[in-house]
Amino acid sequence: MVDATEEFFRSLGQRRQRGLTALHEGSVRFDIAGDGSVDHWLVSIARGEVTAARQATGGDAVVRADRAVFDRIARGEAYFLTTVLRGEAEVEGSPRLFATVRRLFPSPPGSRPEGHRGDDHG
Repeated sequence: MVDATEEFFRSLGQRRQRGLTALHEGSVRFDIAGDGSVDHWLVSIARGEVTAARQATGGDAVVRADRAVFDRIARGEAYFLTTVLRGEAEVEGSPRLFATVRRLFPSPPGSRPEGHRGDDHG
């Protein structure tokens, strides 16, 4: 069974990401801890295209989170920014990239008016 975190990263390259431009280029490494190990994913954004690969090095910015926290973010049950502000996830690096990365996550249910399909959420 694939968990929410792995499914999120695997689906990034398959989903169309609207609204990403040259201003949003760079890479973010996600260090996801759980079960005594850390999974590393490098998300790269270039010319509006998003890719994700398992990679333990690199990144213009880094996000560190527990797997349970990241699973909630990946399922749209929690906002990325809110988990950072609560200290449930740590960020290091370019604030510009974090503003871009948060667009990749689903919005929690009920956070958008019915019928609204925007990529950006706060």
